[in-house]
Amino acid sequence: MSIYKILGGLVVFGLATGCGGKGSSGNPHGVGGGAGAGSGGLSSAGSDGGSEDTAAGATGENGGSGEAGADDGVAGAFGNAGASGNPGSAGSGGSFGGAGGNPGNAGSGGKGYPTIDIGLQKTSDKLDVLFVVDNSVSMADKQNILSVSLPSFVTRLVNPLCVDALGKPVAMQPASGSAACITGSRELSPVKDLHLGVITSSLGSHGGSTCATAVTAEDHLDDRAELLPAQRSNLPSYNNAGYLAYDAAGLVGVANVNSVITDLQTMVGAVGEHGCGFEAPLEAMYRFLVDPEPPVAVTLVSSQSTPGEINQALLTQRKAFLRPDSAVAIVILSDESDCSIVDEGVGWFVGSQNRMPRSTAACDLNVNDPCCRSCAQREDSGPPAGCLPLQNDAMCGNVPSGSQYATWDPLHDSLNLRCFNQQKRFGFDLLYPVERYSDALSNPLVRNRSGLLVDNPLFAARDGKGPRSATLVSVSVIVGAPWQDLASNASRLPGNAIDYLDGAALESNDRWPLLIGNRALNLPPSDPFMIESVIERSGQNPLTQTPIIGAASQNPLANVINGHEQSIPDFADLQYACTFPLLTARVCQPGDAVCDCSPDKTGNSAAVQAANSPLCQPPTGGAATTTQYYGKGYPGTRELRFAKLLGERVVPASICPKTMTDANSPDYAYTPAFGALIGRIAATLQ
Repeated sequence: MSIYKILGGLVVFGLATGCGGKGSSGNPHGVGGGAGAGSGGLSSAGSDGGSEDTAAGATGENGGSGEAGADDGVAGAFGNAGASGNPGSAGSGGSFGGAGGNPGNAGSGGKGYPTIDIGLQKTSDKLDVLFVVDNSVSMADKQNILSVSLPSFVTRLVNPLCVDALGKPVAMQPASGSAACITGSRELSPVKDLHLGVITSSLGSHGGSTCATAVTAEDHLDDRAELLPAQRSNLPSYNNAGYLAYDAAGLVGVANVNSVITDLQTMVGAVGEHGCGFEAPLEAMYRFLVDPEPPVAVTLVSSQSTPGEINQALLTQRKAFLRPDSAVAIVILSDESDCSIVDEGVGWFVGSQNRMPRSTAACDLNVNDPCCRSCAQREDSGPPAGCLPLQNDAMCGNVPSGSQYATWDPLHDSLNLRCFNQQKRFGFDLLYPVERYSDALSNPLVRNRSGLLVDNPLFAARDGKGPRSATLVSVSVIVGAPWQDLASNASRLPGNAIDYLDGAALESNDRWPLLIGNRALNLPPSDPFMIESVIERSGQNPLTQTPIIGAASQNPLANVINGHEQSIPDFADLQYACTFPLLTARVCQPGDAVCDCSPDKTGNSAAVQAANSPLCQPPTGGAATTTQYYGKGYPGTRELRFAKLLGERVVPASICPKTMTDANSPDYAYTPAFGALIGRIAATLQ
């Protein structure tokens, strides 16, 4: 079911959206949980405000009974389902389904985009690089890895390696990009005009109560997709425009590349990990680069998520940062699957404190079944052909006392997992389809708020230049996945460095079924490490035969991909796609919401021990402790589905580095990810 016609016939709820205090015993993804104490408030069993609590059940701040909140959202809207459209193709990528259908192509009842051919590769002498960095809890370790990876990336752009005929670096390298190679030739044209910008994944509450109100001064729940200096104090930027600029001639930027690199590291260090737990890196990217009318905020108006006034500050930043004739590179860094909640209709309900509706029994078997729908859906015209009425469905018939439809109980409806497997669990999907974002990086036209096709700001001609070709766009998604699934077969051989494959090569090597399965056929990923699950998984990686190890293991290195499974008795976390050793172990303080192994506020570590997470076990093995030794990444499902649609223009990489101890290794930190991105960027430069 599409979200776009969940708005037709209404089922009226008492949906409380008031903001209470942040409670204790919270959940791991930073969006809180628990029933409200008071009218629309939060209870001591939950947390709000986007400061994530740990997987071990660490306490949040400002615990106790939640303060009363106003019952703003008194009417929710779950309407009749309409005719389903077909999923958009890679070429047309229809983003919006019509008449309540699934996302459809133009001509199949949806507001799809025209089919386009992006054409032959174009080149530019300028490069604009946008970093989209997840700023939710547990991201500090990954942000640090990004920071130490930046010097080699930027240096290699402005002073590319000289390589031999086989593409191997030669012994003698020039001191600057203006010097000639002594032997060999440059791997790419030196970038002499470079813009660098940073935004975060936090876009606020979408009209709900979660991520609506900051609890501490460190909270940054809605960065509005603006360049970071507009949202953080005392950050460097070129001419106070919000971004950094390198210019070899020193005319339209800073000529000292080392100074630019230092400033970029300062920016990344200011991202922080106190953002909204509903990470939306794809929508943040869209708002900054593409949205014709980006909102300052999305609020609840007449029970609908409603974009407010147009963010003129963002438009000014975009115009300054994004040259009309530049090549564009986008780096997305996130350790969770994207949660880009729709900014219309009942998108706000994802972050409400009310229980989510259950889905029909058909959804457990096949989310593509026309009988898979929400128990909260109205059926004024009767059920779809061949389907039981909702009141006769095995799941929907169990209506709790005082409710109008079947809902999940609190144990199985953690706010932390509201973005996980929505269609199967709730019978509808309140996240934007990923085609919205592949279309945005491909089509010269885009929909405005009124649904009209207008010029895509990313590609539109202006200032006497352009339009920009979609071939000038390059993307790196650094997300949770085993690096082995994303790299060449030779990468797995002893002594070889990681060689990440681009989207087209992943297709030809038949890797996408491992990573994302096949939604049209209702098939999960064939690599069990990439299955999003709250329960223990089984099986082995198809490429390496690395087995899944059960949660009882006390060896954090029981397998080389994710250590082992963890126990999740509160159903508030997912199993890991991959783990990696931290360079420095982190001693977690009681109640520390940003450390994965924290005891509760009283110092009780029983929940840590019960979870038995491999993140909390010493490298030599043993029971879980309150020291964090490892970092992790969850399956980056939506980012990878988006990546598949971009083909050769995208190079996915693992957020779990192979090594952090040898800075001279080609596998150090995110060096392989940036090396692969540079290989793609090379095609866009003249």
